[in-house]
Amino acid sequence: MRICLISQEYPPETAWGGVGTQTWVKARALARLGHEVHVLACSAWEQEGMRTEVHDGVTVHRIQPPGHDFPVYGKPLWMLGWTWLVVQTLDELMDRHRFDVLDFPEFGGEGFGYQIDRTRWNWAAVVVQVHGPMAMFIETMQWPQPGSRLRELGTFMEGFSLRHADAIMASGSGVAEVVARTYGIPREKIDVVHCGVDVGMFSPAPAPGMLAERPTVLFVGKMVKNKGPLVMAEAVLALRKKFPDIHAIFIGDGLHVPNMIRERFTEEGALDNLDLLGFIDLDKLPDFYRRAHAFMAPAEYEGFGAVYIEAQACGCPVIASTSGGGSEAVADGETGFLIPYDDVAAATDRLERLLGDSELRGRMSEAGIRRVRETFAMDRYIGRVMAVYERAVAFSQGLDDDDKDHTDWESPHLPGKHRREDW
Repeated sequence: MRICLISQEYPPETAWGGVGTQTWVKARALARLGHEVHVLACSAWEQEGMRTEVHDGVTVHRIQPPGHDFPVYGKPLWMLGWTWLVVQTLDELMDRHRFDVLDFPEFGGEGFGYQIDRTRWNWAAVVVQVHGPMAMFIETMQWPQPGSRLRELGTFMEGFSLRHADAIMASGSGVAEVVARTYGIPREKIDVVHCGVDVGMFSPAPAPGMLAERPTVLFVGKMVKNKGPLVMAEAVLALRKKFPDIHAIFIGDGLHVPNMIRERFTEEGALDNLDLLGFIDLDKLPDFYRRAHAFMAPAEYEGFGAVYIEAQACGCPVIASTSGGGSEAVADGETGFLIPYDDVAAATDRLERLLGDSELRGRMSEAGIRRVRETFAMDRYIGRVMAVYERAVAFSQGLDDDDKDHTDWESPHLPGKHRREDW
């Protein structure tokens, strides 16, 4: 199958969040199975035109994001600009590659432009990946603000893209229910495909005794408040009396939260207990998981949270929140603990139990490794992804030409339009 994954972010050049990592995981696994896989993503620096490179069997096309030719002052225009650039680039790529499936993320409707102008002349099956939709942020955090241009445009583009997809796959049941409610999509039309993890890369320590000498707590993710790093910081500080050499490691970038954490540790005279490492390449993460005694990221809401299964795959017990995908990724009391979001007392209690009980950590470590291999391993994940792709292609091919016509024009033979009759 010929597959094109579209995502603003794609590691290592533009690794800003979970959807970029999941696209990277998905692309490499599909390529290993022999599929022709392309990725369309943003470039991190200025360039002329499209830059194409091959990494791990995946053909990666990078384009300059909006804002280089003229100023773009807000996210709404940026989203429109990006979806327009996607249309332009796909037109160029599809002249050379006969894609069977286009896989778009839902946030901000990256497929919006292509789906508006999709006709029999440029047809490919469209799958929309629901990972962290704007609908989820609105329902859980009231962001973007009511009445804002970002909220009005973003939900319109996101809803249009989802309603006009040939198939939808969501990373978790909770996020599937959110988009179904928000955009009036029948829930049964959304396939839940939990994130997968490469258990060859994310695996337990090859030999015992690799745990850090100090009691070590790890956070990996965007350093923003709703991901839970401030809760972890307070829990670690609260346990310094019992564990004087406790070590908090935060991996991820952020504008304000790292400074807030540094200030709190400075106030407590605890800078020796803190490491703020910023962004770390994905291939270096497993060693951090293997050495940590506990992983903590009690997010306000997650579509799923790939970091939870990465940690468990490496044998690290997880403390996540009860909201969103955490409850789907972590078996409470078996592979880690689930706590209410923003509950520092609960976070402190569960962390103290993990750090003080090596037998409990051992049981949770073994259970986490086993659960990931049985449920979230890459072969199982890609099997579910391919099933969705095949259903999308079958549905798409079952549509007649009237369904594929662009009814806003009397004729598809527009100036400069390519007619692909051989498709």
